[in-house]
Amino acid sequence: MRWRLLSDMRALISLILTIALLAGAQAAEFNGLAPESWTGVEDSHGVYAFKGIPFATPPVGDLRWQPPAPYHPRKQSHVADHFAPACMQGPHIENWYKDLVRFGGKDPDLIKSPEGGYDEDCLYLNIWSRDLKPDEKMPVMVWIHGGSNKGGWSYEPNYHGQVLAKQDVVVVSVPYRNGIFGFFSHPDLIKEQSGTAGNYGLLDLIAALQWIQSHIDDFGGDPGNVTIFGESAGAANIGYLMASPMADGLFHRAIHQSAGYQQHQTETLIEQTRTGSALSRRLDIEGVATMRNLDAEDLLAAVEQHLPGLEYGAAIGGHGLTASPYEVFDAGRQVAVPLMIGTNASEWLMYIGDGDDLDGHLRSYELLEQRTEIEHLLSPLDRKNKLDRIATAYYMLCPSLEMAGAVSARQQSAYVYHFTRVREGPLGRQVGAYHGAEIPYVFGTHDDWLVTNEGDDRLTLQVQQYWLNFARLGNPNGNGQAKWQEYNPEAPRVINLGDEISMKAAPDGALCRIMGYR
Repeated sequence: MRWRLLSDMRALISLILTIALLAGAQAAEFNGLAPESWTGVEDSHGVYAFKGIPFATPPVGDLRWQPPAPYHPRKQSHVADHFAPACMQGPHIENWYKDLVRFGGKDPDLIKSPEGGYDEDCLYLNIWSRDLKPDEKMPVMVWIHGGSNKGGWSYEPNYHGQVLAKQDVVVVSVPYRNGIFGFFSHPDLIKEQSGTAGNYGLLDLIAALQWIQSHIDDFGGDPGNVTIFGESAGAANIGYLMASPMADGLFHRAIHQSAGYQQHQTETLIEQTRTGSALSRRLDIEGVATMRNLDAEDLLAAVEQHLPGLEYGAAIGGHGLTASPYEVFDAGRQVAVPLMIGTNASEWLMYIGDGDDLDGHLRSYELLEQRTEIEHLLSPLDRKNKLDRIATAYYMLCPSLEMAGAVSARQQSAYVYHFTRVREGPLGRQVGAYHGAEIPYVFGTHDDWLVTNEGDDRLTLQVQQYWLNFARLGNPNGNGQAKWQEYNPEAPRVINLGDEISMKAAPDGALCRIMGYR
């Protein structure tokens, strides 16, 4: 009976592929995890897409809050034509997109949930490649999504890799456990995991990079030339990877978009463990064993009820992170790879509320004593733009410049950008060069609800060439482009990516100094 069922399944898969071929699509097969295989299908760009390839055993049941376990192949064949579920999370990212669409004067219902829904069983990566057997192995670009480490997924509409992959790179997008599932600790976990715990989302990323080292050549990629790139929390996690001894040798270049704050991450494993203990007390649950038996949706709802403002990040002293990125970079002990790093001009503008005031912001940054200096420096700006400028500098611009300086001090190349392009229409007027604005230009995936004109198309081509050049050679410069100079902390200059592409003095140097950055 089992043999007949397997035979019927193989016949069905064969029929599906035959129909695809008759429709003009070409198929390619990945057999690197024999006896299991995955068949990708060529899309309209002439690129093979492999969606939903497992890189670890599903982290469910007793594997919740455990380091990712190796995937065990089965005797199955799959058509890799659909994405896996996004990792378990609340509506954080969907609401973020809907807010953007509202700012643009469009219908927020244009934003859809991930096609696979949400599930703890989510450790599946996606690969785009134009040629599985090229004459010369291609550079690999691994995208790490953002979402405050509590949301987001690897195949949000702007993260599809077919446009980049058409230009002779292999693009991989990877997920990781979010929120309470990925960044949580408890005394019971420390006891069962040899004196450490936490950082399971970070370990997922390391496991994905290890999988890529083992298998990316089956997709035409060069495991000796891997670039990790990511935005927001994705870029913050790149900072953690650069500080983690476990990630050494798994990547060779890093592109860090709109983060930087992880340099000053100060939460320790002990502090995160106290939070975990507090959560179990509020749930009236004695230990992790019982918490592992909770339904994922019930656990998520309980966290939102009892600890609604909980922030998530890697814990110092947890799995894979022996010291904070700030300490590691300052001591010159980070993974030594070339770095491209940058921020957008108005990272925080969309988050400024009508009731936000200067004193409240400065107090939260412990900068109230510097109020007079900051007010004088930013006096021409209105309230919202003043608060945006301060928050953008504090959280992203200034620490990113400091990170570039630390890499430069290691005799590694560092290149810094400042993205200033503002979309036409109400979205641009409301939020300027907002947090995440550069991503559609990097991937060449401008949403229909974004006003995209010839200027945006030109900038897309330029941005993509910089990113692709850097992935190929560790240097963004190429023929026909404005020269992007290496970062020099003694005379800091960055490239402006906007209506003009040119080198300029690093913005807000005086503000960074007032805030205590070097």
